[in-house]
Amino acid sequence: MKKGSSTYLVLLIIIGSVIGSILGKAFSNILPILNYGETIGFGPTTLDLNIITFTLGLSANLTVSGIIGIIIAIIAYRKF
Repeated sequence: MKKGSSTYLVLLIIIGSVIGSILGKAFSNILPILNYGETIGFGPTTLDLNIITFTLGLSANLTVSGIIGIIIAIIAYRKF
């Protein structure tokens, strides 16, 4: 994977978000603000075609620690 590609950036953002969320849960007793956040997205929507049924839904739980992880990932992408 090329360093300057957008796929690399998306991968870094996902990894940063996951690591940030894990660290936020681990340190939530010390700094409870790290777990403050909101859930965004939309609930399941179903398309029934009699032969096949599609169900699509998406939600994301954005926390302060996840956003910090995303920012660190973007900074790392720009530096390296």
